[in-house]
Amino acid sequence: MMINAKNFLLSGFHFEEDEYELKLQFILLNSILTIIIVMLGMLSFFRHLYGQDIQAVIDLCAAFASLLTLIIARKSKKSIRYSIPVLLSLFYLLITFTFRNIGILGSTWYIVLILGAFFLKGKKVGLFFAAISILAILGLENISGTKYTMFQYFYITVPIILSMTFLYLYEQRNEILNALLRKQKATLEGEVKKQTLELSKLLLKSQELASIMKNSLLEIYIVDFETDHYLYVNDGALKALAYTEQEVLAMDLCDVNASMIHETVKNFKALMLQNGNAMNISQHVRKDGSSYGVQSFMHKIVYNNKEAYVIFDIQISHAQKAQSAILKQKETLAYQAHYDTLTKLPNRVLFKDRLTQAIAKAKRNQTQFALLFVDLDHFKEINDTYGHEAGDAVLVEVARRLKNCVRESDTVSRLAGDEFLIILENFDSTQNVAVIAKLLVDTLQIPIKFQESELFVTCSIGVSIYPDDSDEGDTLVKYADRAMYNAKNIGKNNFKFYV
Repeated sequence: MMINAKNFLLSGFHFEEDEYELKLQFILLNSILTIIIVMLGMLSFFRHLYGQDIQAVIDLCAAFASLLTLIIARKSKKSIRYSIPVLLSLFYLLITFTFRNIGILGSTWYIVLILGAFFLKGKKVGLFFAAISILAILGLENISGTKYTMFQYFYITVPIILSMTFLYLYEQRNEILNALLRKQKATLEGEVKKQTLELSKLLLKSQELASIMKNSLLEIYIVDFETDHYLYVNDGALKALAYTEQEVLAMDLCDVNASMIHETVKNFKALMLQNGNAMNISQHVRKDGSSYGVQSFMHKIVYNNKEAYVIFDIQISHAQKAQSAILKQKETLAYQAHYDTLTKLPNRVLFKDRLTQAIAKAKRNQTQFALLFVDLDHFKEINDTYGHEAGDAVLVEVARRLKNCVRESDTVSRLAGDEFLIILENFDSTQNVAVIAKLLVDTLQIPIKFQESELFVTCSIGVSIYPDDSDEGDTLVKYADRAMYNAKNIGKNNFKFYV
């Protein structure tokens, strides 16, 4: 219903944004004509009832003229140019004729005429019809032959003059406001154009810089400041590492830099926060397993609304062989500092770093992990009976079996002697942990061949759970150790959860 009414008021036309004034004229014209047709039709009926047939005919003529104008206005948008002046002129004549028949009361219609003239055609046409309306009123005596007092003329002409004045001031105010709006619009358009031009230049410059970064022979990485995962890698880095972009973006900093652990990265980030940047020499590992030395420059930035840091890596050239040798020695020492030389498992130092990372990850993701303390049963007897060479062989085989029983993402480390620690992450329930612990117990009791002999070894395992048992690393280790001794006390070759 609302859509049909809107369509009627617009005469069925579609108006563009710059045709706002024309659109308003159609709305006013259709609204006024509709009201006039209805009102004059009713007024003509009542006049006929009261025997005022001549005036009833005049009202009907006016209603018919309004209807005809309404029909003409729907033919074309241009029709309003001549239909409105014709309509106003016709109504002026009809009002004047009515004025002649019924006297001074009919002059009130001049106010309606003036209102329509102002709103439909503007102040010039409105002032014109106001002037000729006053002239018609002042000539009333000559037209009708009836004498009117000065006060009667005063009471009818003053409202018309006041209406004309208010409408004139209203139009003036609109013109001033429209002029200000046009000025503001022009200013705003100029500012928008200027900013658009500046943004276009900045975007072009950003695209050029991005292209330079992407195609640079330097290795450029952007890394998440919290998780150390890669967020961006350029073509120079992909070419040097021989990985795809998707493969690198699935890694973190320590996956590419074999010599670095998360504790080391944490120290570099603290240095960046203090000084704004940091430098380092490290070893990159390619996809085929080969490695090469790089000089790194790290700087803290914000990337895609994330706290991050950018790394610029320069490969160490052949002329820097001495530095490379020092680097390799440093890598060897770093490896020896973090890995057990016999079993090649992470040692106590690296285990502590892995445990810290596991706690941080579990806290961030609100997940659990299990810590398994594995101690070999009767290992001293093997050493005493067959010698330390046999003991070393047992430790190497035990390490291999432990790694084969868990996932690659889990951590198996050698704490000391015949003690091992395992971190199991992202398990569904303690039942899953129990299954893995049972698998470890069963796997280790299989005889180990050494020279011509079969060596028998079993294990006792203690289990603690983060965060159910504790949310501190040292406490988790202590509780797992205590649970392991409980397993030994009930007969060894078993496992127990901390309670």
